[in-house]
Amino acid sequence: MTIEIINEAIEILKKYKDEGSKIVGIVQHGIFPDELVLAAGAIPLRLILGGEDEQEIGDQYLSATTCPFGRATLGFLEKQHPLYSLIDTMIVGTFCNGVQNVSNYLEYFKIPSRSIIIPHSSSGLAFDYYLNELHQLKNYLEQLTGNKITTKNILVAIKEYNQLRSLFREINDFRKNPNPPVCGQTIHQLVCQALLLGPKYMIPKLQNVLQQLEDSPSNHSGTRIFLTGSVITLGDHLIKTIEELCGGLIVADDLCTSTDYFLEDVDITDSDPFRALATRYLCRNLCGRMIPDSRIPTILNLYREFRAYGIINHTLKFCDSYSNLKTDFRKEMANKNIPVLDLDRDYAESTTGQIQTRIEAFLEMID
Repeated sequence: MTIEIINEAIEILKKYKDEGSKIVGIVQHGIFPDELVLAAGAIPLRLILGGEDEQEIGDQYLSATTCPFGRATLGFLEKQHPLYSLIDTMIVGTFCNGVQNVSNYLEYFKIPSRSIIIPHSSSGLAFDYYLNELHQLKNYLEQLTGNKITTKNILVAIKEYNQLRSLFREINDFRKNPNPPVCGQTIHQLVCQALLLGPKYMIPKLQNVLQQLEDSPSNHSGTRIFLTGSVITLGDHLIKTIEELCGGLIVADDLCTSTDYFLEDVDITDSDPFRALATRYLCRNLCGRMIPDSRIPTILNLYREFRAYGIINHTLKFCDSYSNLKTDFRKEMANKNIPVLDLDRDYAESTTGQIQTRIEAFLEMID
């Protein structure tokens, strides 16, 4: 399925590019408004690919003790992957060490880029600073595309993405069922498609998916799991391992390539659309990089609402954002009598057997 999703995205993005649209690559996970790119008449393309081969290629640029996602991203750029070869410019910045490492090498690949600073706090001066960064980025996107970003254009883009998020929430709600017609793999793959192709393509697709699900029998079963932690890329087989090999069923999560993408809308009633975007993306994200870590109440609410039995806390090796949170997170969950399995891993296929054994033991313990 991963190859089909990528090939389809390449074909569609080539058509957009042939029609004159600029492709804007974004390496910011969840804390960047795609709406701003769409309002400029460009196409936002999230860099969400990961894989063992590309991780190894990236080792020639970065130490093996750095983020696997950053190394894999550089690997895809080095091998001139046809998806990333469509990019006209990249939005990079201070999301995390992995993203910063990628930005340091973009000049080598002759890819123009614009860096933005993303604060680790969402209050006071930090919010104002991020808001100013969005205004500065507006100027850059206008120069890139030759299009003026008007308030009307931003509101149209916000409405499209809000509609997309609403459809995702309707589909995601099926995971509350005892034997849902949709599983974690389905949601993850659909969100990854949205991150690659945006609302124009995905809204009709999700409307069709929703209709099919309403007519589908409940057919997924397994030990109900909440998945949290580092980004799960397209090409990462962890979700498949949990659900197909270990007998788990991911009924809820807070991942930037899943639920965090669609959980919160942008406030369309705010008189300042830039402020509305800043509020949604800086203040209402579920990323572990933020200080203080404000994910816990949302995680607990989703855990209970979707009736999970335990939590798998996934951390990519050397992911500082999540590695530093593991101890406190485990203590918080222990206070609520919620079992947690910590997984530290990269994209190496050689560790799949060990990971599978640990997951199976955890599922047996909590079932």
